Amino acid sequence: METKQDLFKQLENIEKLFEDGSIKKAQKNLRDTLSIVKNEKGVPNKLRHKINFVVAQSRYFDDMSSFATNPKREELIKEIGELSNNSSENPKTQANAIHEIQKKWQQLDTSGRPSSKDQWLKFNELTNKAWEPCKEFFEELNKVKEANAANRRKIINEINNYTIDKSSNWPDAKTLIFFLRDKFNEWQEHAPVLDKDHKKLRNEFFNAKKPINDQIKKQERAVIKAKEDLIAKVDLINDEDNDICIKKFNDLKNDWKKAGSAGRKIDNKLWDKFNKSADRFYSAKKEVLDAELVLASTLTKDLKNKTISIEEVEGRLGELNNISKSKEMSNIRNEIKEQKASQKAEKKIAKVESYKNLLDAYINESFDEIQVPSNIASKIKGLDVKKSNLDNLTYSCIKLEIKAGIDSLKKDSVIRNKIQLEMLTEKFNKSKNDLTSLDDLLIHFFSNLAKKPAAADKALWKRVSQSIELIL
Repeated sequence: METKQDLFKQLENIEKLFEDGSIKKAQKNLRDTLSIVKNEKGVPNKLRHKINFVVAQSRYFDDMSSFATNPKREELIKEIGELSNNSSENPKTQANAIHEIQKKWQQLDTSGRPSSKDQWLKFNELTNKAWEPCKEFFEELNKVKEANAANRRKIINEINNYTIDKSSNWPDAKTLIFFLRDKFNEWQEHAPVLDKDHKKLRNEFFNAKKPINDQIKKQERAVIKAKEDLIAKVDLINDEDNDICIKKFNDLKNDWKKAGSAGRKIDNKLWDKFNKSADRFYSAKKEVLDAELVLASTLTKDLKNKTISIEEVEGRLGELNNISKSKEMSNIRNEIKEQKASQKAEKKIAKVESYKNLLDAYINESFDEIQVPSNIASKIKGLDVKKSNLDNLTYSCIKLEIKAGIDSLKKDSVIRNKIQLEMLTEKFNKSKNDLTSLDDLLIHFFSNLAKKPAAADKALWKRVSQSIELIL
């Protein structure tokens, strides 16, 4: 039984909730308190005044809520009205739009004072009118759901028939698992179904699969037993020769593979236990592996620091026979590959530069001071061409551009076409032409270049240099 003092205290707590902004909670507590007061006899004036004050607060917040939410409700009534008069061509879009407006209406009821009866009747009438165009769509959807249910019943029958057919001589667990997986994928394709069919079909599907799942578990239990026996056999291996122990273990590994699957999770645990039982055989071998891994890391470090040559490292790879698939071995191979690629790139750069030096060596007769290709230098050294043959220089230049895959200047298009036809003819007729290789074309170029090249000659050499970079 609540005392008058308790009721007064409750009203003060409700008042504080109003002050803190917990309006909904305050109004609920007020309703509870008023229901208690209703059964009380002889309510003191002080308590009555307190009740009237708190009730007035509640009404104030109701009025404030209505003031804030009523315009929003009118907007929603307007929105649903427009939707009922201008239906979307897509029924699904129409349905989603109706749901969205209904959701906003419900949020207003939750966050504030409920709507008036007139507002609700008007909103409900317009909502029903907006739903009319969606009926046909949902009727079609129901037909699809019914067809899906029929297909699911067919799958259930197929599973039941499979069980009857195979139960006298079950396939292995893997085949059964794949069968059930395929049927589950088919099942998933035929969704959704009507709510009234969903639970029943789900239970029938589960019951149809149960005999097969039971058989899978039975086979897996047999595999577990077989693999536990193999683990016990590993524990019994105790030969003095460690290599014989490892051989026996490897033989048991083959038996393990033939045993089948015990289910992925259990299989992994048994496999770990199986291998750990053989760890003692590999302790000596592990020392060898560790030594090789240390050597591999050292070789990689020395190779990076250039304190050992690639050839020396390659000569010692034979000492790393047991770690061919390790990260450390991969690091060595990658470092060798990178350094060889770097050396190759450096050699190419040097070779390209030596070819580009030909012009300076030719003009200044400085073949002995500048690095140039010796086979070309020997052919052009001592040449004393008085006047350049621009046609022959252009011929060499364009032919080199064709070989390099570079576009020639537009003004050279006629000559380029002629050279391309010539090269095609040579290819099919197998005719002999000395001007086919890079060196031959460069010798031809310098054989037609004046000792004092003109600006046009140098411009051609610049184009030739670009071709050299791509050809080499």
